[in-house]
Amino acid sequence: MNDAFILSIDNLGRVAIPREIRKMINVKEGEKIEMGIDREKITFTKYSPMSTLREWGDCILSALSSVIEHDIILCDKERVIASNKKKYLTKALNSSALDVVYKREVVVKKVDDGSTMIDIFDDVNCEFCCELIAPIVKEEDLLGSIIVLATENKCFDDDVPKICKAFANFITCVIK
Repeated sequence: MNDAFILSIDNLGRVAIPREIRKMINVKEGEKIEMGIDREKITFTKYSPMSTLREWGDCILSALSSVIEHDIILCDKERVIASNKKKYLTKALNSSALDVVYKREVVVKKVDDGSTMIDIFDDVNCEFCCELIAPIVKEEDLLGSIIVLATENKCFDDDVPKICKAFANFITCVIK
């Protein structure tokens, strides 16, 4: 971060985070942030309960990959936290994908059905023949999504949405 902000601590030890910083990390009123300490530096990060899955991400993706032979992506609300393909790691979902995720419904798009494909990322240039977005929702709170992308005209079968929905439900059980 190139911008430096000088903040004051009030008599209760509180610090107000300037609007500019909240906009940079896309934090809205009422959302949680994580505070980290590294020697003399304090860092603020937008909190995501899905971040606890970073350790489990490889296991979850390994299990999904054993039955789904396509690109599989595990996301928090805004970005990739795990994937079976390195090219997706740490990518941010674009606004089109976010619109779909925030609708909280499983969405399947297939070129063969005449569906208009969703641009998932701004900076990944691939032609997908099938796309699936399965939101991860716990007690009405959107936590993230599982995304499956199929290329090479080898679309996934009708069991894939069911499998992803089952894993999304499983994930809600492990997240505290």
